[in-house]
Amino acid sequence: MNTLPRPRFQATPSLPLALPPKGTQSRRLNIGTVAINDDAMDDFNEALQEVAASAPSVHADQIASLARWLQTLPTDIAVATINQRMARVEQLRRLLHDQDWHVSPEFAERARVLLDYLNRFDDLIPDDMPLIGHLDDALLVELSWEAFAGEVQDFLDFCRFRNEQRPRGSAPERRAAWENECLAKANALLQRREIHARGYARTERLNRPFRVY
Repeated sequence: MNTLPRPRFQATPSLPLALPPKGTQSRRLNIGTVAINDDAMDDFNEALQEVAASAPSVHADQIASLARWLQTLPTDIAVATINQRMARVEQLRRLLHDQDWHVSPEFAERARVLLDYLNRFDDLIPDDMPLIGHLDDALLVELSWEAFAGEVQDFLDFCRFRNEQRPRGSAPERRAAWENECLAKANALLQRREIHARGYARTERLNRPFRVY
């Protein structure tokens, strides 16, 4: 029986959401007809610092400039730019609610601060504003994601392993089985690199001659 070739799926390209440089005069303080509230701006930065202490402080002028840039994009690209960041949040929610995955109290607290902000409706930008209502949410995710990315990547690989291998046992035993697979793959990769560097039949040159008696 002939089998059809499997289609090739291409990963969705990453869409940039870069924080604009701060204006020297900070002139832009409105998004359309909505003025950026100072208290709301302070709340945004407070949440950002709690989640990622090394993240830069954001100014109202930068938010306004970013909103205007987003509105210049084709609608589908602008929506996809926001949705890419919000999809990361859904991965984080899955991680926090998965009974097989446990995180440190510090990680859980950072995640709680992020999710609490995202769950607010009347935050820096009202969520019901067309196109840009979730821009502040997406920017908060973008600027703080480094604090979550490694854990989420590990979790997603664990989910892949759990779906494919269906390991038995308790939650710690299933996670230990995944960790053992990771170690085995890492060892195999190191072995392949070593073989590639020196070859199967290649031998190390002796440092000094020897005699056979």
